[in-house]
Parts: sequence; structure tokens; C-alpha cells
Amino acid sequence: DGRADPGTLVAAQICGIDEVYVVGGSQAIASLAFGTDTVPRVDKVIGPGNQDVSAANRLLFGDIDVGLPAGPSEAIILCDGGADPRLAALDLLVEAEHGPDSAALLVTHSRSVAQGVLEVLPDLINELPVWRREFVSNVLSGYGGILLTQSLDDSIAFVNDYAPEHLELLTDEPFVTLNRIRNAGEILLGPLTPIPLANYCLGLNAILPTGGFAGSFSSVSVWDFLKRSGIGYLSREGYERLQQVAITLADYEDFPAHALALRRRNEMLAHE
Repeated sequence: DGRADPGTLVAAQICGIDEVYVVGGSQAIASLAFGTDTVPRVDKVIGPGNQDVSAANRLLFGDIDVGLPAGPSEAIILCDGGADPRLAALDLLVEAEHGPDSAALLVTHSRSVAQGVLEVLPDLINELPVWRREFVSNVLSGYGGILLTQSLDDSIAFVNDYAPEHLELLTDEPFVTLNRIRNAGEILLGPLTPIPLANYCLGLNAILPTGGFAGSFSSVSVWDFLKRSGIGYLSREGYERLQQVAITLADYEDFPAHALALRRRNEMLAHE
């Protein structure tokens, strides 16, 4: 309706933000990248979006800093035989209501857990408001699923290959399992650390890499809004200790101007 969300405005005020633009989608990314009569050009755009926004970010990489690839949401619930099927099913529903293109996957080597989740899902879906039931069901049928593996080792291998945005470890020893996870944007340990608490209260950043990019990117942090410059200074004593190392490396790499710049400095210092 052309108005900013009140909750977003309150959050912006708390953070000290004094400019808000009511625009979204790939057109918003283009406006920020190139500037318009009403939207100023920026150097960096950070945040998640749908498939169109993700595509726009990739197209504009190089024109602006688009941060980590954060597209449609995704979650894996990793279970062993001791997991409560009802809790696992509930957390699949949590991910399924994120958006129409969210991916919600249960990965387990326990056939009984997988079967238990299938049995309780319909009743849990019916506990949702009517307007949400079809939405969640469509997501689960289109992008959700249960992957039954041969062993916990196979489950963990799948997780590391998939590199999910959200990962819940519903295993008997989640801290032991954690040591074997290499790729995930966010890792939540145990049945009392579900995705809703992480999204709203836990303090973990909710802007996370998706689409397999958790294998090479981390979550958004304050560092994404800062840039750093390397600053160097050498005293004469420091210069004299390092110059021969640099000359040796410059000679080895066939950079004669590098070596000459240092040798001439050495001659100047010798005559002081």
C-alpha cells in the first residue's frame, strides 16, 4: 500500500537510521546501484530477497558490493534416532512458512523418525490458521522433503555438501555432531534452540548465505558495513631489519625496480 512497515520504522529509529525508502524487489537493487531522482546511489547493498533480488545482486556485483548471496530461505533438520518426530515436524513448518520458495528438509538415518514426522505433519498443519495451511503445504510439496540416509555419517556428509542457511541438530549429542559440520550459515544445537528463537531473540544474525554459499560465506556482521585500510610504518631500525629480505624476494621474483628502490635507499642511508 506504499507505506513502510511500522515495525521496520521502529527498528530503524532504534538503530539511528534517518533515511528510509519504501521500495523493494530487483528494481530497488537497481535504484540503489545506479541512483534515481529520489534514491541516491550507494556503494553497498546488504540483505536477503527472493530469486529476483538474488539475480539482481549477482548481475550488479562489481558495480556495487552486494554482500553475501542471500536468496530464498532454506533449512535442514538433522535428526538421529533419538529425535522427537513432533518437534522435527514443527520446525519443518517453521521453515515452510518463510516464503513460497523456501526449502525445508528433514535429514535422518532413522526410518522411525522419518515415519513419525510424516504421521504428525497433517495434524500440525491443521493447527495453523486456514489461510496458512495451503501455503505451507505447497512449500513442503514443492521444496520440502525427507531424506532417509544409511547412517549419521551419510546425513552429515549431505549437510556439508548442501551447506544450508539454517541447520538444526536434533541429535543425542549435538555438540559432538557440531564438530563434524563444516558448512552451514547458522547451526542450532538441541531441541530447545529452534529457528524461531534464533530468528527473533538469540542474537545470531538472521541474514545468512543461501543456495550453497554457506560453504564460502559467513553471516552478515558489522564488518559488512565497514571497510579497512592497511597502514604501515617502519622506523630506520625496522627498515634495516627487513630490507634485505625484500631485496632477496624481489630478485627471486624478477622485480628489479622493487630491489633497486631498496638498494638506492640503502646507499642514501649509508651516507647519512
